[in-house]
Amino acid sequence: MNIRKLAIIIGSILVALGLGIGFYVNSTQPIINQTFTTNHYIASSSSDISGYPIELTIPSLSMNLQIIPGVYNSLTQTWNVSLSKVQYATTTSQPNNVGGNTFLYGHYRPEVFAYLHTIRSGAIAIVKTANNHTFYYQLASIKTTTQYDDSVFHYVGPPILTIQTCTGAYFQYRQFYTFNLIKAS
Repeated sequence: MNIRKLAIIIGSILVALGLGIGFYVNSTQPIINQTFTTNHYIASSSSDISGYPIELTIPSLSMNLQIIPGVYNSLTQTWNVSLSKVQYATTTSQPNNVGGNTFLYGHYRPEVFAYLHTIRSGAIAIVKTANNHTFYYQLASIKTTTQYDDSVFHYVGPPILTIQTCTGAYFQYRQFYTFNLIKAS
């Protein structure tokens, strides 16, 4: 066997070994949870408001993004995902001052949520609706979980906003950023 073939075989083995070790290390990382103290909005039944979300702003990250519908395809068991826009999971609550979870998701790309991981405790997220309502939320927690975590679809309680993007060396995890409603107008 010549030296070139031997080098290719050894190189291939080292690459495969490196990928295997990298996958093992990333798959055994603990799930990360951070919780922050935030103010909570107290809903008034005499002025219930809601609306279809069209814009997300996170001032501390200089982020201002258009929101488009996100739809689940039950045949393929997948969500549609835009390369450049945030998507609103239409099966979740619209932003409102009564209750439920408004779920927004998007790719870990510079055009969408690549910088979301730099968010700090106390950060504010603002959601504007098609009927001119504005909802102000404050970051309450960050949770890293698996792609199979569907807890956001079963939430019952005060109004919250959850933003999801991918994380991990191979984008195999999901990062949930949960915000409590602090003001609605």
